[in-house]
Amino acid sequence: MQTPYLPSLLNPQSVAVVGVSTDPGKLGSAILSNIVKNRFQGRIYGVRRAKDDVPAQIAQDNVRIVDSFDEIPETVDVVLFAIPANRLLDALKAVPPAHMRVAVAIASGFSEVGPEGAALEKQLREYCNGAGVHLIGPNCQGIVVPRARLQMTFSSMYNQMVRGSAAVISQSGAMGGYMVNRLMQRGIGISCFISSGNETTITTTDYLNLLADDPDTRAILCYLEQIKNGRRFAEVAQQISRRKPIVIVKGGRSIAGAAAISSHTGAIAGDDAVISGVFEQIGVIRARDSGTAVDATVAFAVSKPLRGNRIGILSVAGGLAVELTDLLEMYNFEVPEFDPDIRHRLNAVVPAFGATRNPIDLTGAVLTEKTLFEDALEIFGTAKNLDGLAVISTFISDPKFAHAIVRLFKTSTKPVIVCWTGSPQQTPESLRILAEAGVPVYDNPARTVTAFRALRQDPSIG
Repeated sequence: MQTPYLPSLLNPQSVAVVGVSTDPGKLGSAILSNIVKNRFQGRIYGVRRAKDDVPAQIAQDNVRIVDSFDEIPETVDVVLFAIPANRLLDALKAVPPAHMRVAVAIASGFSEVGPEGAALEKQLREYCNGAGVHLIGPNCQGIVVPRARLQMTFSSMYNQMVRGSAAVISQSGAMGGYMVNRLMQRGIGISCFISSGNETTITTTDYLNLLADDPDTRAILCYLEQIKNGRRFAEVAQQISRRKPIVIVKGGRSIAGAAAISSHTGAIAGDDAVISGVFEQIGVIRARDSGTAVDATVAFAVSKPLRGNRIGILSVAGGLAVELTDLLEMYNFEVPEFDPDIRHRLNAVVPAFGATRNPIDLTGAVLTEKTLFEDALEIFGTAKNLDGLAVISTFISDPKFAHAIVRLFKTSTKPVIVCWTGSPQQTPESLRILAEAGVPVYDNPARTVTAFRALRQDPSIG
């Protein structure tokens, strides 16, 4: 299937939820409530369950409640069906396909549960393909599009939407939720989240096509348990990866993991070695795990390009700088000495008991010499023989350090990656400043190296 219908997913003007009721605990009512609470600005419709009234408070929130789709006077961009698996097909058939652009089905109970569910999913696929119904799911959480203020899931975890430049596509709702939450907590945010579920008609490849030209999306993060039509996926992903990085966590690497997949989304995992080889050929970055994938995506979403292997390090603590240096060189980065002019300028501000060779070690003197950190950071940022900059801080609570890093991040033509070992409890204001500015922050040297490896587009990370 092609994707001319999918742009309405990113810029919806109207949405509908089929299956709302008086019970606020029911999925349909919870989803409709989330749409309203998050201030979706388009037109909202609720299709009530048979002979069911809808609470007055919902009707007062600019939601039009109807008994059937026949009462809706337009083609709705996104229609979510909060309908059980055994009734989903009939509910879809009750809506004229021309009256909705994209359908979303959250019900589980299809191929992931065995032969009976697989037969039900086959019927669903045959109807959708024959009638031209473009279906997200089933067995999914829904979608989130912050720029449209659309929170169309049953989970309140997405209510604190942060708009950003990373798109997340996940065949697992829980895994997608984890990755989205981490991106939002770190200030990176998302352009959209698509919980793709079983991908009965619309596949990850279709979503990649959609995001290829989306101006809000700089990086794409996927969690996959299966790849449908591998040849088409490879062709599309290869074209997109030349313009936008694609980071993928592929489940089912082990025998036990592959077996678990079949009971999760009903998928066949595929040969892991072959998948890794294909990913490398087409320019897709494979992350070992979801945490590593998020770290890589954070770097891609906000950083400037890394145009070489030479990394400069400025640190307030010598041991952390030593470890970062070792790890960088372990992965074939260089930590070169500064040119004489930079060394001369640094020696004028860094105490004699510090280090100015690269890595720079400012030592604990930053706590007593008020402008040392800012002065050294400014000089550091002018070094010409570097391709990337790493800044290491600890649990220093003075927010001026964070403000100085933000200035470097915004003005430098090189990627600036921060290793900040202070916890949110110890340095809340500083981490907030960095997050609000979109600075990529990691809590240890190893994760900092992951960021640089991602920017270098290493084929496998973690």
